[in-house]
Amino acid sequence: MTEKLNFLFIFTDQQRKDHLSCYNDNMVLKTPHIDKISKEGITFTNFYCNNPICMPNRSTIFTGQYPSVHGVTTNGRNLPQGTRTFVDILRENGYHTANFGKIHLNYFGATNKQFNEELESQEFALPKYYKILTNHIPYFGLEEFKIVSGHGILCGHPDYLNWVVSKINLDENLQLKLNIDPEDTERDLLRKFAKLMNPNKEHSFMKLQVWNHDIPEELYSTTFVKEHAIAYLERFAHGYFPKDNFFMFCSFGDPHHPFSPPGKYFDMFKPEDIILPSSFNDNHENSTSLNKRHYSKLVNTEGTVRLLFPKAKDLTELDAKRVIAASYGMEKMIDDAIGEILDVLKKTGLAENTVVIYTTDHGDLGGEHKFFFKGPFLYQGLINIPFIMKIPNGLKNKVCSSLVSSIDIPETILELAGFPIPDLMQGRSMIPILRNPDEKINENILVEMDDEYINEKTRSLITDEWRITIFREYGELFNLKEDPDEMNNLWDDESLKDIKLELILKLMRKNLQKAESHVKRDCLY
Repeated sequence: MTEKLNFLFIFTDQQRKDHLSCYNDNMVLKTPHIDKISKEGITFTNFYCNNPICMPNRSTIFTGQYPSVHGVTTNGRNLPQGTRTFVDILRENGYHTANFGKIHLNYFGATNKQFNEELESQEFALPKYYKILTNHIPYFGLEEFKIVSGHGILCGHPDYLNWVVSKINLDENLQLKLNIDPEDTERDLLRKFAKLMNPNKEHSFMKLQVWNHDIPEELYSTTFVKEHAIAYLERFAHGYFPKDNFFMFCSFGDPHHPFSPPGKYFDMFKPEDIILPSSFNDNHENSTSLNKRHYSKLVNTEGTVRLLFPKAKDLTELDAKRVIAASYGMEKMIDDAIGEILDVLKKTGLAENTVVIYTTDHGDLGGEHKFFFKGPFLYQGLINIPFIMKIPNGLKNKVCSSLVSSIDIPETILELAGFPIPDLMQGRSMIPILRNPDEKINENILVEMDDEYINEKTRSLITDEWRITIFREYGELFNLKEDPDEMNNLWDDESLKDIKLELILKLMRKNLQKAESHVKRDCLY
């Protein structure tokens, strides 16, 4: 390319790879607009997050460093203000940088109580904290941003609520639908909107977090992200910004639980049409002690809510199908929104020079082994995530099985933009793969997991054939080629002791290599 590239980075929250039809056509959900990105680019099948929790992995993408280095090792710990990100480099070198939707580099509610940190955030979702919202510009390199914090119907932040009020004031149909009185104040509007957020218990499955509600599609968070992204592209195309190139995060808060798709999307998919993961009926005979405790003694973990989600022994196949059907509704709405965004990208002529990236922060257990959400259960549905990349005039309709991970994203973007990669970034550029999908850039992948809510730390190493995970007191070893559903933990298999030792040594070396580039959290480079 002779001219600099723009970047449209589409991001979702807690999405399984096999919920996209370009990865799995054996399901009722079809995602044609995401599939189009796949057909016009490269689809990665062995792409992994480096931490299966929102804030740590998002911080890894922004910094190009592992969570144990940048310091955000779990949710409830802010990425320190002043941390230099790859977005800063783009901003300082001719790119206008923006984000619309969820960012989650600061916490939504309160800090993790284990750490004595000041209650400070730019992304609070709860109104009681709005008075102490910070106002950092640029925000980790972002010049322009409109934030929605939270998930599903549990969303907040002044940016989102101000948009809701503006939409209602400008749309007579919405006013009629919501029974708005001409004399209603802004406070009245927000009070009526808040009532719409309450789950309709008669049509919901409360303990499954499948929540029916009255928020119209026009005011749902996915529409917030879509409309801001489209408006930004149109402004850029019309020369609104003095800079010649843009980098935009388009960051949806779905399909993270609660599972609450609005309007027609709520019952768009029928539970009886859902195909459950093949490991759904795992009884955990070959699992670690931790997994067995969670399964048999109903232990709560990070990501679950007491009394709001059924524990393993209570979860029927119909319950699980209801959850997945609602998740599909959220994902279908996202796909529809992406279709509209891509149409505008094309109509404005920006598509000719814009890289399109699609991924998520981490996966969801999604019924695998009868578990949902996330936690220290490092099954493939949680860590092996979707990643699709379309380059103008690049390779089309290609599939790459090389090992790649989230930490490789910022280096790839910087190299595509023509900028040198800082020495202290710890990933590898995907440029060789973008030229030849058969290229290998990583021998293995490191996944860090510090679940400080239950005091469990794990380190996993992923190779083409194996996943090895070290817990505090035990371990997991799975042959991903012969046992893709990870049903048979081989940790205690004496015939594999040499392979296990070799993988443990590789994991130690990976941690040592990472430690060599460790720097102070507040000074990336």
